[in-house]
Amino acid sequence: MSAPINQLFRSFVFVCFFSGFSASTLAAELEISGVDNDKVLENIEVLVASIALPKDRSDFENYQQTVTQKASKAAQVYGYYHLQFYFTPAKTVKDDWLLKIDLGKVTKIRNLSIKIDGQASEDKAMQKLLSSLPLKSNQVLDHTDYENAKSQLQSLALSRGYFDFTYVESSIKVFESLYAADVTLHMTSGNRYKFGELKFGDDQRAESLTNSLVPFKTGEFYQSSKLGLFNQLLKQTQYFRNVLVRPVISDAEDLNVPIQVILTHKPRDNFDVGVGVSSDEGPRFTGKWRRPWVNSHGHSVGGEVFVSAPEQYASFDYRIPLEDPVQNYASFQVGYQAQNNNDTQSDKLSIGATRHWVFADSDWHRSAFVKLEQETFLQGIEPEQTIRLVMPGFTLSRLRSKGGLDVHWGDKQSITTEFAADSLLSDINLFRVTATSKWLRSFAQHRFLLRFQAGGIATSSFDQVPSSLRYFAGGDQSVRGFGYETLSPFEFDDEGERRLTGGQYLAVASVEYSYPVAEKWRASVFVDAGNASENLAEDIATGVGVGATWLSPVGPIRIYLAHGDSDTESNWRIHFSMGPAL
Repeated sequence: MSAPINQLFRSFVFVCFFSGFSASTLAAELEISGVDNDKVLENIEVLVASIALPKDRSDFENYQQTVTQKASKAAQVYGYYHLQFYFTPAKTVKDDWLLKIDLGKVTKIRNLSIKIDGQASEDKAMQKLLSSLPLKSNQVLDHTDYENAKSQLQSLALSRGYFDFTYVESSIKVFESLYAADVTLHMTSGNRYKFGELKFGDDQRAESLTNSLVPFKTGEFYQSSKLGLFNQLLKQTQYFRNVLVRPVISDAEDLNVPIQVILTHKPRDNFDVGVGVSSDEGPRFTGKWRRPWVNSHGHSVGGEVFVSAPEQYASFDYRIPLEDPVQNYASFQVGYQAQNNNDTQSDKLSIGATRHWVFADSDWHRSAFVKLEQETFLQGIEPEQTIRLVMPGFTLSRLRSKGGLDVHWGDKQSITTEFAADSLLSDINLFRVTATSKWLRSFAQHRFLLRFQAGGIATSSFDQVPSSLRYFAGGDQSVRGFGYETLSPFEFDDEGERRLTGGQYLAVASVEYSYPVAEKWRASVFVDAGNASENLAEDIATGVGVGATWLSPVGPIRIYLAHGDSDTESNWRIHFSMGPAL
């Protein structure tokens, strides 16, 4: 059947169809078939979805024309320029309209010309991007690939300081009868700009303190990533409420672009109050105060108070920037801690000094410390003791995370070594090592959390080791199915009751799997194993169970039902906690 006759026949069918129904909506929706390319089909459906079905025959021609125009435009994005449309009317007012589309032969790239002039032609990063672009000769013409390539090239050029970058020619010429297209991307980058001087305005105090944080030098080639790092470091100083660092391209001279730094200082005193609850500690309160800027040298001072049923502490610290206030500084601390938990009663006073610094080009944070602690404690059936310790030590730690409140990737590691000797003003000799590690990884919607804890104390006087240095297991962040710090070696008192003594060693491992079951909800299963013991990995207790996590506006809230099993007890327990997974 020829095209004119075919069109006449379809028009006749629709006229007959419309004459048989009143002016009302004839079908529920338009059903499209014949399109075997998912991307094309989705694009067509998005564009035609908003077109209302005709209510009478006078509307049909306009409807048909609008649908074919929109569908053609949607298919051309992916290289289809020769569509044919076949409309089939609904048999009743309840049936769908049918539209069959023949996409026809796809258009391919015949000639591809991508050329960059200027200094960027020798830039390895630009050349790497050019070689990775999906635009290739004899491949299907995809307008999204073309637009993405244009955007990526320009974004990379600007991020690397080619501020005069421009497209000399950017075009797609389609030869429909030949099913071919010529694609041209000709650009010129000009010369690459360099970092100029920093401009702080009249804020000389901020300038003197933050110059040590600048991750680039005047005259060095511009990179937006280094500007972003500078912006991040300024925020981490805790001196400023708002930070804005930007290149002032209009003021550039001899390819040197000045960098404007706009800072809004924090108030003289800053306060932070937090409340929470967990099955380990019950309700808890945290209050923090910090004066971020004590003097012109950038010293800062702060304090913290924490209150819960099993533990209370108050601390005060004074921080002095050394090479820089973020990654290289010294701090001095004074604190008091009280514990009244299970069979532990303890009061501890401490004074310490810590040197903090970060490995170059690394996430690892180092801190070397020395602290003087005097602790009065009563552990289990042991008599009350007061022990003084002078302990030098070293901590290596790292925290990486992605996802904000709902962390979907990250890990956290920490290892601390510390020692005391009676020849160095301590009452006993000891060497203590504690290591923790958490790994969170997601594969599609499957999420795994692995957790490890290990520690040990080498001493010949364990009965004199203060309670705060001994190991206990059990609880939300340890072996679930048991109460907070209820797993440890024990002794019996005169009435035959078990009294915890604390362990010389700690070994705990956990694996948890979770999967989303509803919006903002994840279900999980887990297995925990470990204990605090007199010998490493002895008397292992296990906890298994299920849980649920709700991503609330204030962060994840988790609840677990766990069954704990050990040599001395077997029971069910509910755990709940708040806060990020790491």
